[in-house]
Amino acid sequence: MIKIKNLGLELAQKEIFSGLNIEIRRGEKLGITGGEGAGKSSLLDILAGRLIQTAGELEINGECLTITGTIADFSELRMAEMSALEKLKRTLRHLNDSEIILLLDEPTKNLDAEGIEWLINFLNERTNLTAVIVSNDRYFLKRTCPKIIRLGNIQAPKINLECTPLPENTAALVVKSLVKVRAGETVFQHVGFTIRQGQKVALVGKNNIGRSKLLKTLITAWQNPITNGGVERGTIKFAEGLKVAYMPKVYSSATAKIELENIQNTGANFLLLDSPTACLDLPAIEEFERALQNFKGTIIFSEEDRAFLENVANRIIDVAPSGTVDRISTYEEFLANETVKTQIKEKYNLQ
Repeated sequence: MIKIKNLGLELAQKEIFSGLNIEIRRGEKLGITGGEGAGKSSLLDILAGRLIQTAGELEINGECLTITGTIADFSELRMAEMSALEKLKRTLRHLNDSEIILLLDEPTKNLDAEGIEWLINFLNERTNLTAVIVSNDRYFLKRTCPKIIRLGNIQAPKINLECTPLPENTAALVVKSLVKVRAGETVFQHVGFTIRQGQKVALVGKNNIGRSKLLKTLITAWQNPITNGGVERGTIKFAEGLKVAYMPKVYSSATAKIELENIQNTGANFLLLDSPTACLDLPAIEEFERALQNFKGTIIFSEEDRAFLENVANRIIDVAPSGTVDRISTYEEFLANETVKTQIKEKYNLQ
C-alpha cells in the first residue's frame, strides 16, 4: 500500500529527516509524532505529492486524501457556520476505503472530547481504511494507531516552576455564586468552589467560552480585587501569601513559548492556565507536563489534551452555563462516574 525506503528531505539546505523506512498495508493506521520542525507535515506532503523528497524511494498504491485540523472552506456560508466536527463528517462521508489513503494532519486540533471520540470510533470501525496520522494528541493516537513513530530527536528546554507553597490544606481561593453575562447571554452562573493548596484543578466541559472567561475573571480579580473580576454577582477571595501567574490562550507556537517563559522563574505559587498545550509540540508538552506534576503550588487550568488532563489534574470541574459539576478525581475517573454523568446531563439540559 505504502512503501518508503531510505526517504530523506532537505529544505533550504537543512536536513529535515533521512533514512526513513516505513511500510503500511491496507487497513493499517500509522501515527506520527515529533517536535516542531521534525518534518511531520512535510512527510504528509511528500505522500500527497505536494513535495518531492531529496533522497529515497516512495511507492503508493491508492489515492491520498489530506485533511488538516482546520478543515475550513469559507467559500460557502454553510461551511463557515458548521462546527469542526460537522465539517469533518462532511469531508469523510462516502469514502471508498479500498482506494483512499487518509492523511490526517492534527485532526483533533479543533475538536472537543465528543468530536475526538467520534473520530476514534470512525477510524477503528473502518478496518479497510488506511490512514497516516500526524498528531501530538497521545490519547487519540493510543486509541487509533497500533504503530506510532516519532520523528526527530528534539529536546524541549527545561521548565522551571519553583515556588514557596502555602501551608498544607490552606484555602488558596474561595469563589462563591459567580454569575457572568456577556452581550445579554449568561456565560456561567452558580459557580462556587474552594481550591486548597496543592490541588491541580482542570476545568472541562462543552462550555469553552465559559472556561476561558472564568480564568480571565479570576486573574482580573487577582490583579484588581476591587473589580471582583467584573462579574455581575458573587465573590472571589484569594488567600494571603499567594502569587498568581496567568497563561492566556494563544494561537501560535512562538507566542506559546513566550508565555511559557513568562510564567517561569516568577516564584508564582498559583497558576491559571488557559489551553496551555494548544500550540506546543510534543516534547514541550511532555516537559510542561513533568513540570506541573512536580509543581508544589496550586493550579487551575483549562485543557483539551486528554492525556495531559489525566497526568496532571487531581480535581475536575465541569463548567456548564447553568452551574458546575465538581469532583476530586482523575479525569478518567470523572468521565466514568455515573453520578457525574447524571449531573452533567442536568447541567446541560440533556435528555
